[in-house]
Amino acid sequence: MNTFLEQVTLPSGTLSLEVEQAGWPLNELLRYAVRRNPKRGFLFVSRVLGKHLPVRPALARRSWAALATQLPPLTRPHFIGLAETATALGEGVAREWMLQHPDVPASFQHTTRYRISVPLLLRFDEPHSHAPAHLLYDPGKLARSARELVLVDDELSTGTTLQNLAAEWRHLHPHLERVVLVSLTDWCPRRGALAEALGVPTSFVSLLRGTYTFTPDPAWQPPPLPAVTGNGADKTALLAQHSARLGHLVRPDVQELTLQLGQRLLVLGTGEYQFPAAQLALDLEAQGHDVYWSATTRSPVLDGLAIEHRLTFTDNVGDRIPNYLYNVVPDDYDVILVGYEGQCQPDPALLKLLGDRARAVKLT
Repeated sequence: MNTFLEQVTLPSGTLSLEVEQAGWPLNELLRYAVRRNPKRGFLFVSRVLGKHLPVRPALARRSWAALATQLPPLTRPHFIGLAETATALGEGVAREWMLQHPDVPASFQHTTRYRISVPLLLRFDEPHSHAPAHLLYDPGKLARSARELVLVDDELSTGTTLQNLAAEWRHLHPHLERVVLVSLTDWCPRRGALAEALGVPTSFVSLLRGTYTFTPDPAWQPPPLPAVTGNGADKTALLAQHSARLGHLVRPDVQELTLQLGQRLLVLGTGEYQFPAAQLALDLEAQGHDVYWSATTRSPVLDGLAIEHRLTFTDNVGDRIPNYLYNVVPDDYDVILVGYEGQCQPDPALLKLLGDRARAVKLT
């Protein structure tokens, strides 16, 4: 097997990559940055995810379709996307697979960081994350009858997070027959051990597969980590009543936007609420608009390398923690649509930073 080697020097250390299989070239998938996180001093910055770099909606959708096409035969799958980074990726892959297999029953939901007043199905942890706890709410009997569990994240590094989720799901659903782990890039060095631990046939699907090593620079010390976890309050009154957290596949319902062809548009999701903004961006692109798509995040990343521009403001769910918008220069756009859910209107500070070109748009 031919391999491709890449070495990336970061302020925090040296990242060495060995690419074993690549459906998409490495430089079309990734850039790099430094996390503001003592647990892990590097970040793979996706060029197609629509989170840290604005992307064309059609490019994001092409990545979803490419992953969906690679999935093994499925008879009754339930898809789960990982919050917050892969909520749109997970839903995009699920929807593309459903389009390709319209006669096969399937369902989707994503994990969340928020507490709401509905039955909690399970909780699991993402060990290396700045905000480790994930919550998964009961998606209903149809989803829980699934024979296959398809877990989607932007990257697979150690595989521990998806293994934790799959193990918890299988404990509650012993009829599960297969697990499929889907990622844009798969760097997992323990695929065999992970599959053995889960105890059911396990498949790995990605656009690129390889391994990496990271050698920290002992002289580098990250700045103090800002507050990254919420207050734990019930967010039911704020969040959308119908959302992918609960297994609902919704389509944005927006009023007339009165946009003009020829304007350069940016559509933003906020935090976990990404896919409705992606769908709006796809719809506008199909109408002939010049449009990009991205999303805000709670993930603290240091300036430099792939992070060329950063806006800092406060979350829109009442937690009062810092949120960020990366690589968006407001003057690059004529109109910026900031999508939000339920009663979670964007922080006025964000709209002020974006200027009079920005408008908040409720997408539920």
